[in-house]
Amino acid sequence: MIVPHKFATLALASLLAFAGFPDTTQAAVIDLTHVDFEFDSSPWTLGWTFAVHEPVFAHALGVYDSGQDGLADSAQVGLWLATGGEPLTTVIIPAGTDATLDGFFRFVPISPVVLTPGVEYLVGASSPGELATSFFGDNGVVDPRVTVIEARYSSEWTGFAFPELTDSTSAGGALLGANLRITPVPLPAGLWLFGGGLISLAAWTRRKR
Repeated sequence: MIVPHKFATLALASLLAFAGFPDTTQAAVIDLTHVDFEFDSSPWTLGWTFAVHEPVFAHALGVYDSGQDGLADSAQVGLWLATGGEPLTTVIIPAGTDATLDGFFRFVPISPVVLTPGVEYLVGASSPGELATSFFGDNGVVDPRVTVIEARYSSEWTGFAFPELTDSTSAGGALLGANLRITPVPLPAGLWLFGGGLISLAAWTRRKR
C-alpha cells in the first residue's frame, strides 16, 4: 500500500519526468558522425531551416571547425525566422580554440531565445577562409525535438547575410555552416505550484503520522 506522502512524492517525480525536468543539458541539434566532403565556405552564408516539436531555448550558436583544431578567422552566426527579416540573435565566434568544441562545431553562448512549434527558423554562418560541409541524413544524427527542413545559402560575396537561396535537392539537408544547441523550456509556473502543493501535502502527512 502506498501511504499519502509516498504517493505525493511519486506523483511529483512523475510530473517532473513528464515535463522533461531536470534534463537541462545543452546538445548540438546536428551531431555529425562523419564528414563526406568539404568545400570553401568563403563566398556565402551557409545554413538550414528547421522546426521544433516542443518549446525549447536556443542557448548557443556554433560553426563548423574542419580540423577540430580551432578557427583560422572569426565567424559570424545568426538565427532568423525562415521568412527573413532581422536576425533574432547573432554571435561572433572567435578565431582559435576559445569557443567550446562539441563534435565538429565550436559554440558560443547566447541570451536564450525561445523556439516554438509551428514556426520555421533558419540558422546560418559566414566563416571566411574556412571549410564547410553538409548534412543529408546518413552522416549525422538530428535532435529528436527538431526537424531539419532544407539547406539554405546566401547570394555570393554578400558576407554575413540572410541565406535566402535553396534548390530542389536540399530537402531534409543542411549546409554546415552553422549549428545550434538547445535546452528544454522549464516547467510553467502552474506546474511548479502544483508540484509545490504535492510537497507540502507530503510534509503535512509526515507530521500527522
